[in-house]
Amino acid sequence: MKLLFCERNLFMQKDIEEALKRMNIDFRCVSYVFEDPNHDDFYISHLRHFLSEDAYDGVLSVNVVPVIADVCHDMGIPYLTWCYDACWEFSRTDIFHYPTTYIFHFDQRSCEDYKQCGYPNVFHMPLAANCHRLDQLCASAEQAESYRSSVCFLGSMYGTYMTERPWFSSQLAPKDLEYLMDYIEKQTERYVHHTLWDDITPEYIEAISSRTPSGVQIYRIPLIATCSSIIAGRQRRKILNELAEHFPLTLYSGSIDNPVPKSIYKWRASYYSQMPYVFRYATINLNLTIPPIQTGLSLRVLDILGAGGFLLSNAQDEFSEFFKVGTELDTYHTSEELNDKISFYLSHPDIAGQLARNGHDAVKERFSFEGQLTKIFKLSGLLH
Repeated sequence: MKLLFCERNLFMQKDIEEALKRMNIDFRCVSYVFEDPNHDDFYISHLRHFLSEDAYDGVLSVNVVPVIADVCHDMGIPYLTWCYDACWEFSRTDIFHYPTTYIFHFDQRSCEDYKQCGYPNVFHMPLAANCHRLDQLCASAEQAESYRSSVCFLGSMYGTYMTERPWFSSQLAPKDLEYLMDYIEKQTERYVHHTLWDDITPEYIEAISSRTPSGVQIYRIPLIATCSSIIAGRQRRKILNELAEHFPLTLYSGSIDNPVPKSIYKWRASYYSQMPYVFRYATINLNLTIPPIQTGLSLRVLDILGAGGFLLSNAQDEFSEFFKVGTELDTYHTSEELNDKISFYLSHPDIAGQLARNGHDAVKERFSFEGQLTKIFKLSGLLH
């Protein structure tokens, strides 16, 4: 098998490269930064050139790139894409119908939704952790101490969505805008089972588009993505500010100002060189799943467990499918339960440490890049 691996500055790519080398799979990497992944004549011409100058069995990317799907469809070459992004960044769904396009997505419910739309090659594929890389990381005693924390959250606070009016505020009819903002407020109170995909349906989009003052078309995925970012920003501020009142909270994010004043605020951590230590040396790592993820396990979940950190997350359906909750990690459903469990694990760090070790062993066994890639290649027909 020979693959062309199309990269564009996303997570997982370096770990996929390492896994392909360990699997003795022949591949070539090409890198490009897109202004518009839906349409790019320059990239199309160069991709055609790459695919014409050698015999490739398939093209691989992280997250969906429609222009790659177009070229592979025209040339009859399988296009395999593994998605960690809950809200796909494009509005084109025509490529879903291509028999050459194989989409592997980490959220099982989303896959079921897309299959009901009649798309032939959408598969559920959880993400992975590169324990080969993570287990080799070794911090000095001084480094370990600098990363040590009691309760830690690392992630975006969606600050832009807190300070700027959303794009739809100037496009929707006043009553539709009022309803949507009220809906966002109610969703902010939910810790589990957000229902954006169920509620913001194609029929709802058609209805609000018919009432826009300027007649502009509203698109479903961009609207869900924006609503989820607003909800996530409000929810994370609310949860973390409440926790910081009672517990020593360390926050790693990219905000210019500390959005949680009583936290120990640190600038975002480098994915490869710093983040694993952040997770490993925290007594408790929090995961706050963003609303558009319906059932799946975000990349942060695998990153925390792969690094050897203890994970305390809001409950997601796929946790019980793939892990022993309470033995390999723990979950919460309400703010009261979250507070109780933080108190318990801070008082019993030995138990948190044992769950971290169990969780790491589980990820190493069940979520390797080699194992997941083998499934991808078999489902797409490249391996038999």
